[in-house]
Amino acid sequence: MRSTNNNTLTAGGNAPIESVNEASFLFGEMVRREMEKIGMRCSYRHVLKPLVENASLTQLELVKITNLKAPTISITLRNMEREGIVKREKNDSDRRETHVAITDKGKKMYTKLLAAIEKAEQVMLKGLSEKELKSVAAALDKMSANLRAEMK
Repeated sequence: MRSTNNNTLTAGGNAPIESVNEASFLFGEMVRREMEKIGMRCSYRHVLKPLVENASLTQLELVKITNLKAPTISITLRNMEREGIVKREKNDSDRRETHVAITDKGKKMYTKLLAAIEKAEQVMLKGLSEKELKSVAAALDKMSANLRAEMK
């Protein structure tokens, strides 16, 4: 059994599962490091994409889209607002509802985030043939389908 760096608990002895966990952990770690280089908190990546794709979202919509907890979204948005990445506005007709929109600075950060992810993807896939990539994708798709079916 290979040693992993991520402390992910597995039943042990299942090399494919350990490899998936290790690759996922290392990919996330590389993206995190690249984000640090551009001065972005890791938590921002979950919120940026939906905000880029929509003119405005409520905080509740962001909770549903990102699957993050409401307090996590609230703290993340507060930090992003302080940094000028998003702007939040109360709904005039329902003061309990807050709408969030991305700023020009946020759009620029999103572009940098995509570059960081692309770099990590290129590193991760380096040296893999098209055939290997198709095999890996097919196997992972089956694994995901198995888990989805069990979780319904």
